[in-house]
Amino acid sequence: MKQKNIISVIIISLILISIISCVKDITVELPRATEKLTVEGTIELNEFPVVFLTKNSSYFDAVDTAYVNNLIIGSNQATVIVSLNGLHDTLSQQPVSRWPYYAFVGSKFKGELNTFYDLKVIYNGNEYTSTTEIRDTVAIDSVGFDRLGSLDSLGLITIRWQDPATMGDYYTIYTKHVGKQDWFYRPYFSLHLIDDKLLNGSSMEFFPITKGYERNEYYNDFKDPNDTTSLLDKVCYKIGDTVSVKLSKIDNNSYQFWSSWYRNMITDGNPFTNPASVKTNIQGENVNGHWIGRASYISTFYIVDTANIEMIY
Repeated sequence: MKQKNIISVIIISLILISIISCVKDITVELPRATEKLTVEGTIELNEFPVVFLTKNSSYFDAVDTAYVNNLIIGSNQATVIVSLNGLHDTLSQQPVSRWPYYAFVGSKFKGELNTFYDLKVIYNGNEYTSTTEIRDTVAIDSVGFDRLGSLDSLGLITIRWQDPATMGDYYTIYTKHVGKQDWFYRPYFSLHLIDDKLLNGSSMEFFPITKGYERNEYYNDFKDPNDTTSLLDKVCYKIGDTVSVKLSKIDNNSYQFWSSWYRNMITDGNPFTNPASVKTNIQGENVNGHWIGRASYISTFYIVDTANIEMIY
């Protein structure tokens, strides 16, 4: 019996050795993403146009500071032109206080209501174009601070406004923590987009408005490695904060871009749906991004307590 067991062990060992000896090292060529230009451009009422240009990154690439900085497209690589009724403004690149820390900024004209602006980007011998319109926005009627559950001082913002009677109004919402942030950002959670399809001509409300943040995750992670701020503190405003909320009206092309962006984000990785592609409003090959004109109404206020808000302007 023992002899049979020994023979069985020997046979199994020989089989395993045979299998192992047949294993070969296989090198897999990981696919690289097609290089695409990413355009993030806006022209706001009474502001010069601002355009950020970067390249996309491949999913499998190793990421470090040098690699990320190499994605930034400089003025020696691209030309950015914004046009208004035959007047052309070649934007110059300037340092700014947000990623990618350099922006192409105009100097000849600022945004005006009910006006169309043409964008042209020349990069790698290709031209990319888009057109946007600045539409008049509406005023924010009221602002509220709603305490989050049983928390004493933390909460979220609500804004309300009256939608015009004409169908086809599209809004975006941005927020800024005054004294803490230099830029307006999309809220940390939830969409920042709404239209008047269901509430045309009615009073509209947007809730919740959380704190906004810079959407570049790499720089979020590495900007301050000693940051111990809790998630609630990153998301919620609190009593004693001064907050600015910006309600902007955009055109249909801009709305379609953001709407498709959110559909892509929601369906990406979902095994039961097909991922929705982002509908860029930039014309050209191998390009992502947007060119958006907007007029905005800004409310700035101080949160006194859960029942009182002091309007500043």
